[in-house]
Amino acid sequence: MTERSPFMGVALLAAPTVGVIAIRMGIPALEDVLKEDMMAQAVIHVTALLIGIIMYFRYRVVEDHEYHRSSAIKGLQKMYKMEDKGLWEKGDSALERLESQARESPKGKAALKRQKRMAGRISDINKENDELELDEDDERMSIDVDIEGMATIVDSEAMEESESANLSGKISARAEASAQKRLSKELAKRERVAAKQAKKEAKAARKAEKAALKLEKVAAKTKTKPKKGIPAAWDAKEENLWANTPIPSSLSKSVVSCKDCGAVNNAGTSYCTSCGTFL
Repeated sequence: MTERSPFMGVALLAAPTVGVIAIRMGIPALEDVLKEDMMAQAVIHVTALLIGIIMYFRYRVVEDHEYHRSSAIKGLQKMYKMEDKGLWEKGDSALERLESQARESPKGKAALKRQKRMAGRISDINKENDELELDEDDERMSIDVDIEGMATIVDSEAMEESESANLSGKISARAEASAQKRLSKELAKRERVAAKQAKKEAKAARKAEKAALKLEKVAAKTKTKPKKGIPAAWDAKEENLWANTPIPSSLSKSVVSCKDCGAVNNAGTSYCTSCGTFL
């Protein structure tokens, strides 16, 4: 572990006390107050000394690799002790269990097997057993693999059929639900269209009724005003009189009508002013 300078440590230890003394000497008023109160003076100097001690110990400690390693070991020391204790306890319990099993005398097939092993040699433990020659009629020659395989195939086919049936049922249910949704949407759409058409027809009927009422009002007004119709009849008679009056012959002689377009031209012109045809 790296060592620090002892002189620097002593300087840090005495630095807070020196600072307190310098402040007391620099402020006379504070010095007078502290001389009268010895308790406050003792508390201030003790606090400065404690701060110096803390600074000294923090300076002496070097947090290098060795410091962190020793800290980690100290932190894990308790856990290591507990693990060692647990391992030894487990080992003791395992030994006790094996000793108790060795003391017990087995019975039946286990006793015969143990007696056979104890009578033999250690090399016989890993020795292969002798080959057995079996006849074709022996029951041990029958193979149940095919039967089990067939049963497995049958079971798998049954499972596939059930899964396909469930899948088809789910698909049909979804199709039926989607068809019902589409049908309900179509019915709602038709109802909306019918409602709109009924509104339009009602509006058209109201407009027709209003127009009929207006016509009836106009007809009633014309029937109630017979006096105003006399000047109109008089004007019509005058127009008919003017229409029936013959045009003087001098006027008919001064104008000539075109045979092609029917326009009226002066009698002295040789060509039509509108279409240019020879008169």
